[in-house]
Amino acid sequence: MKLCTIFIIVWFTFGFSLTMFAQKVERVEPLCWWTGMRTELQLMLYGQNLKDAGVKVLQPGMTVKTVHNAESPNYLFVDMAVEKAGNYTIEITQGHKKTKVNYEIHNRRPGSESRVGLTLADVIYLIMPDRFANGDTSNDIVKGSTQILDRNGLESRHGGDIQGIIDHLDYMADLGVTALWSTPLLEDNQFYHQYAISDYYRIDPHFGTNELYCEMVAEAHRKGLKIVQDIVPNHCGSGHWWMKDLPFTDWVNHFDTFTQSNYALQAYSDTHASKVDRMLCGHGWFVESLPDMNLSNPYTLKYLTQMAVWWIEYANLDALRVDTYFYMGYEGAQWTKSIRNEYPNMEFVGEVWGNDPGIISYWLGDRPKHDGFASHLPKAMDFPLERSLVMGLSNDNEAWGGSTKAIYNTIAQDFLYEDAMNSLVVFADNHDIDRIYNMLGKDIRKVKMAMSFIITTRGLPQIYYGTELLFADDPRGGAHKCRMDFPGGWEGDTINLFKPEYRNAQQQEMFDHVRKLLHFRKSTPVVYNGKLMHYVPKNNIYTYFRYNDSECVMVLLNGASQSQTIGWNQFEERLQGMKAGYEILSGQQITKGEKIEIESNSSLVIYFKTTK
Repeated sequence: MKLCTIFIIVWFTFGFSLTMFAQKVERVEPLCWWTGMRTELQLMLYGQNLKDAGVKVLQPGMTVKTVHNAESPNYLFVDMAVEKAGNYTIEITQGHKKTKVNYEIHNRRPGSESRVGLTLADVIYLIMPDRFANGDTSNDIVKGSTQILDRNGLESRHGGDIQGIIDHLDYMADLGVTALWSTPLLEDNQFYHQYAISDYYRIDPHFGTNELYCEMVAEAHRKGLKIVQDIVPNHCGSGHWWMKDLPFTDWVNHFDTFTQSNYALQAYSDTHASKVDRMLCGHGWFVESLPDMNLSNPYTLKYLTQMAVWWIEYANLDALRVDTYFYMGYEGAQWTKSIRNEYPNMEFVGEVWGNDPGIISYWLGDRPKHDGFASHLPKAMDFPLERSLVMGLSNDNEAWGGSTKAIYNTIAQDFLYEDAMNSLVVFADNHDIDRIYNMLGKDIRKVKMAMSFIITTRGLPQIYYGTELLFADDPRGGAHKCRMDFPGGWEGDTINLFKPEYRNAQQQEMFDHVRKLLHFRKSTPVVYNGKLMHYVPKNNIYTYFRYNDSECVMVLLNGASQSQTIGWNQFEERLQGMKAGYEILSGQQITKGEKIEIESNSSLVIYFKTTK
C-alpha cells in the first residue's frame, strides 16, 4: 500500500504579501484514511488562527460534513464523508487567506475488517525495543533530542531499535512464539520506555520511521509472527506537542494543583465506594510526567479512537495491548467498543493490574456487571495468577499461602469470569515486575516449572524476553532492573545469547525446555483449546489436564522439596480409555499404571491419546 503523505501548500491571491497573510497548517491528523471504514473520519487541523475558517474539498469523492471550532483558536475539527480513494485537496479559507492541504484516501485492504487478532493458539513474546537489539547505529543520537545514549545507565537510552527487532525475528520464530508485543514505539521525547507519548502518529526516530515499522510488521508476518502494538490512550507525556496549546481546557484532566491517581482499582467495582475515590482513580494523573487524557471530552475520545484504528489499518497490525486500561475509567468502554466495532473479530488485551480475580473480571467482557457497566474488553492480563504462581513455587508451606495450592485456588475462581479460557493472558513476569528467575530464588528448576505451567494452563501465554535464558534483574535494583540489554544485540558484545554457542549449560537447558514446550503446544491443539480439569494438590503436587474426547495432556508440578511417586487411581476419571503416552520434555514412554516418579521442584508434561 502506498504510504500516507501530507503536503502543505500555501497559496496567495489578490496580490497579498507573504508577510501579511501567510497561513500555515502545521498538522493534519489522522495522516491519511481509507475507504469502507465504519469509523467516521474527523480531521484535527492545527495551525495559527484557524478559528471560524471555511473548509472544503476541491475534488469529488470526499466532502466536508461539519466544521467544529475548539477553545484554542489554533485548532479545527472537521467531520468528513469519504466515498472513494484518491488524492484530495482540502482548502482552508479565512477572508482572503487560503491554504491548501493534500490528503490521501486509500482503498482498504481486502478482509481488513475481519482480522482475528490474538487467539489461544498464540504465544506472545514481550520485548522492550530499546533494550533488545541495536540494528542501526545511525539513529542512536537524534538531532534535537535531549536524551543521552548510555548503555550503563538504568534510565538512559541504550540504542535498541526496529532494525534490531527485524534482525532477530528468526530467533523468535525458532523459539516457537507466534506473536511479538513490543512496548511502545511511538515518539517519546522524555523517556526510553516510550510510555510518555509526545506524538501519537510518529514512530520515535530513535527506533526508525513509520515506513520501517510497516516493513517490520510485514517481515514478521512472513515469518509467521503476529504483531501486537502497545497503545497508551489513558495518558500522554508532559512533553507532548499539544501540552503547550491544548485544543480544549478539558482535553486532559485538570485539578487546581497536581493530583495523582489514588490507584484504587477496586473503587470502580466496589458497591460501597465513594464517587470521589472513583474520580481520583480514573482522572488523577498516573505520575506528574503523564497527563491524564479526558475521554469524557468527545473530541479526545474520537481522537484516541481514530489513532488506534489508524495504526491497525496503516501498519496492518494484528492486535493491541492497551496500557493502564482501567485508568481510562468508565469512558474507556466506549473507546474499546469503537475499536471492536471497526474490527469485530479482533481480540486484544488490556493491562488491568489487580491481584484479585473479582476485580479483573469486572473489566472484562460484554456482560453488564452488578452496576450495569460492561467494559467490552476481550482479554486482560492475569495478574492474580502471576502472583499465585510466584507464591506457589517460592515455598511449599501451605499454611502461609504457599505451595501449589495457591495456583489451584486462583484457577478455582475462574467462575468469576465470563470466559476465563479465552479472556486471560497468563505470564510469569513482564517489564514492570521482577524477573521470574529472581522471584524464584534463581532456581532453574522452579523457573522451568513456571514455564511448563504458563505454556500449558488455560489462557494465552506471554513470555518476557530473556526468561528463556534465565535473565536476572540488575543488582543495582529499582524500577528499571528487569529491563536489561539482550547480550548480542549490540555490535561489539562479547557474548551473543541469540546463538547457542555463547550460552552456558543452564541457559541452554532453560532455552531447550521452553522451546520444546512451545513447539509441542504449536503442534498439539489440545494444549490450548482443550478443556481444563485440575485436582486439589496432594503433597504439593498440582495436577491438571487439557483434554478433549480423544486425547489429553497431563501436567504435574511437584513443588515439594523431595521426589515423589505418582499414583494413577485418582486420575482415572480423566485417563479412562488412555493406556500409553509419552513425556514430552524427556521423551520417556509412559504406561498408565506403571510406577512413575517426579523429581522435586520439577514438572512432567505427558501426552495421551485414546486407545482405539
